[in-house]
Amino acid sequence: MEIKLDWLNKIKPGNTMRFLNLEYVETDGDIYKLKATFPPETTNPMNMVQGGMITAALDDATAMVVISAYDFKIGPLTTDLHVLFHRPVKVGEAMIEVKIIKLGRKLVTVEGKLYNAENKLAATLLHTIQPSEPPEGPNPFDTN
Repeated sequence: MEIKLDWLNKIKPGNTMRFLNLEYVETDGDIYKLKATFPPETTNPMNMVQGGMITAALDDATAMVVISAYDFKIGPLTTDLHVLFHRPVKVGEAMIEVKIIKLGRKLVTVEGKLYNAENKLAATLLHTIQPSEPPEGPNPFDTN
């Protein structure tokens, strides 16, 4: 299975992806590397990136890999997001690594890891997805 993510740097389907400037960086074996940029609007009262914003970045990154794996023919219906926070994240760039654990017809399990600017693990997401038919209308992932 070949998963292509170059399209993500041209088309950012969804406001959160544009807001966090989610970009594909490279593929290393079965790991897909993406970059997110957290703007100042994502901070909590301690001036660190708020946990929900970190979760949103991981959710979008893992979903885009899954959508690409299904050749843009399905939409990811999240059934569970489980996030572990390991350390704070500062405003600015962070790297995300995504790995598909199981890609099935009825269930997908994917892992996302977010690394802070010092390349230290800051959060881990375990994302469970039910592959679903996309809604009627134009395909938001159309790469043509």
